[in-house]
Amino acid sequence: MRDGQITSYRRLSDPAHKEVDDTGTGRPRPVNENNIRRPGVRARGRSPAVCAPVPILIVDNDIGSANSLELMLHAAGQLETRVAYSGHAALAIAADFHPVVVLLEVDLLDINGYALAQMLRAHAQTQNLRLIALTTSREHEGRELARVAGFERYLLKPVAAQDLADLLQMTSPGPS
Repeated sequence: MRDGQITSYRRLSDPAHKEVDDTGTGRPRPVNENNIRRPGVRARGRSPAVCAPVPILIVDNDIGSANSLELMLHAAGQLETRVAYSGHAALAIAADFHPVVVLLEVDLLDINGYALAQMLRAHAQTQNLRLIALTTSREHEGRELARVAGFERYLLKPVAAQDLADLLQMTSPGPS
């Protein structure tokens, strides 16, 4: 009996260089850049919102969290990203990279995240720097501190793909 379930994941028994055809013929097709399904990308027939790439800096001392956030951004077409695993590294990277968006964990080990946000804003090359706070804390006091420090959004980790997509849609420059 043939499996009628269509999934976005390749079975372990499928050859590594092939992907199962989702047209129902059962024949494998060659994998190329146009037919790979990525997390966060909608199925055929529905066009996802396309956002123009902007420089994004991710600052998080949790290496796994920072790397997975970067992968989500890459899957959404945001390929101009840098990751800093400390506050000091974030300041050094931002000086050369000039990010438009900074996704910043507020509970860093070396620098207070709120103080780092103010430093990044003070040294920003543009007045349009968007600071987004990342945290695992649900405290309302933290939200107020984030607002005072200049953060415009406060996202709880793990960040949902839809929240990230909404954020990127707001960041994308409009048609000129």
